[in-house]
Amino acid sequence: MAQHLSTSFRVCLGVLLFTICVVQLQVAADLYKHRNNLLLQLFQPDSLSLFMTAGAIATIASLLFAFSGYDATCALRQPIILTSITFMGNLLIGRAWRIGSIIGSTATFAASGDEIDTLGMARLKVMNALSTLSQIGRYVGSCGREKIGSNSGIRRTITFADSIFVVVVLLIPQLLLQIVNLSVPGVRMGSVEILEGEGQHTCKSRAGPFVLIVGIVLAAAPFGISMMINIKSKGIPDKFRELDDIVASMTSSFWMLLATLPTVGMIGQTQPNARAYLLAASVLSLVLPLSYSIALTRLQNVAMSTGIARGKAHNKQGSSIQRQTKQTSSELSSSSRDGKAQAQNDLQILQAAEETAVMGKMFDTMGSTLKAVDMNRDILTLFKVEGDDFSWEAGFTLSEVHSLGPKSLQVVVKTLTGSSKLWQRIFFSNPDNEEAKRRGVKCCMDALDIFDKAPAKTKFCDRSLIYPGYSLMSNIARTMTYVPPNNMSHEEFELSLGEIFVKEKHYQQYHQCRALAFQADIMRKQGKYEDALSVIDVMKSVYKPQLHSKVLMKEYVSDQCTEILAASTFWLHHYGRNDEAIKLCDQVVDTMLPEIEATELLTNFTILIPICRFQNSCF
Repeated sequence: MAQHLSTSFRVCLGVLLFTICVVQLQVAADLYKHRNNLLLQLFQPDSLSLFMTAGAIATIASLLFAFSGYDATCALRQPIILTSITFMGNLLIGRAWRIGSIIGSTATFAASGDEIDTLGMARLKVMNALSTLSQIGRYVGSCGREKIGSNSGIRRTITFADSIFVVVVLLIPQLLLQIVNLSVPGVRMGSVEILEGEGQHTCKSRAGPFVLIVGIVLAAAPFGISMMINIKSKGIPDKFRELDDIVASMTSSFWMLLATLPTVGMIGQTQPNARAYLLAASVLSLVLPLSYSIALTRLQNVAMSTGIARGKAHNKQGSSIQRQTKQTSSELSSSSRDGKAQAQNDLQILQAAEETAVMGKMFDTMGSTLKAVDMNRDILTLFKVEGDDFSWEAGFTLSEVHSLGPKSLQVVVKTLTGSSKLWQRIFFSNPDNEEAKRRGVKCCMDALDIFDKAPAKTKFCDRSLIYPGYSLMSNIARTMTYVPPNNMSHEEFELSLGEIFVKEKHYQQYHQCRALAFQADIMRKQGKYEDALSVIDVMKSVYKPQLHSKVLMKEYVSDQCTEILAASTFWLHHYGRNDEAIKLCDQVVDTMLPEIEATELLTNFTILIPICRFQNSCF
């Protein structure tokens, strides 16, 4: 009866573990299948696929706990499980090191010891040690042709092979320990019958638990190191730091082990089936939370963002990000939506654009320019309100430009300007690529045209986001051949471009105008009227009421520039400069006062009082 129960238990446990193993292998296959997806690539799907495969091996190896009556199963279960779990931890280290080395900021790696705390310094040392291991691997792989220390810049190409070499090197201590465990008879675990004639067996080693304890320590160490590498650091977006995921997985494992291991100790060898089940559950408590948090969640998030579904995957490699729904973007311009729904949709689109921009920048840093261009195209697609994907040739329609809000306009303009730079880089690397040249010029022109026509630009107090576009167009005009828009001649287009750029720069000078007005007012309070008038002369050369008045009112509540100019008429009268005062009065009343809204009573009152006092004293 006992033998029959044990067999039934083994079958049930085997089916359970086999099912879990199949699911893990399916996730590993899906990760490998979609490894060319742009979003997933940055999470290193090849490493994640190996991560899930190692977890599957540890899962199915847990079945060996149910076969303690055989020397082979007793000898193999510890090496297989501990090596697989160690490999999983090493993969976490390798992935964190690779992404950190590729996109980590210069400041983080070059900072002095005084600028980094103790934990940050430890992280820096670990990263440097892993980089040295990688360089040794390159040296060995190239048979000495590539010297250690070459290509060691902060942002350098780190291949999948580099990270796997580091992972394997870190695995060597565990491998050596398990080889000793298997090859030395006095250390190797074997099957021991508990009671003669009862048929109950357990696995024991004559060396005691020493080898097991060392193996567990070697298996746990990589997870501690990976958490240290994943601490918050400059240049690494939170999206790619897995500290929270690892901590959450370790917390779940801790509570599960707190329930299973003491129970194993209490039941001892009296209930072999329960003991085997609890030991297998202990292994699963380590493997499954990590598999879910690190790998499965990544795949699910990408599937939600790109429309990938299991069984419906596209064969096209390098597929661009698709919007979650076409309706989300088309609703952006729908006037029938209520404000709350519109704000939610706008927020979703802007968040998606921000995440995609981060990944595009990372692809650019990694040298994948074409993939970075594709990411920018996906960002622009989010703001197409007619449901079509963005086309570099077609661009945006006028109605789509008018539908852009301030934040959307900012994203679109920056993305187009950045795309122009990327296309130009592609063209410069291959001068025969006329399509890249044409698209680079058009992206820059579209950015300038959209900003010029978009009503939302009037809500910007800071228009500096368009300056790189003008600068880039200036370089294009000087170094490349291009076709001006709207059948304009080159001379006419470039002259117009210069005039608009100067106008935009003048607009941005309202802060300087306000500062000069403030300085003149301080001098007036100190009785230095002549110095104040000199400062006002400088301010007048910069201040353009048609450009600056409204933005000053919005930013500073009042237009102190017009107020100080009006006040200075009485100062000029005091110094006998009545002709200048009269001319300035006319200028204030005719060109500046109309820019102030009639509802701004205090500002109008402040402007008109000195004008009226001057007029009264003169006439």
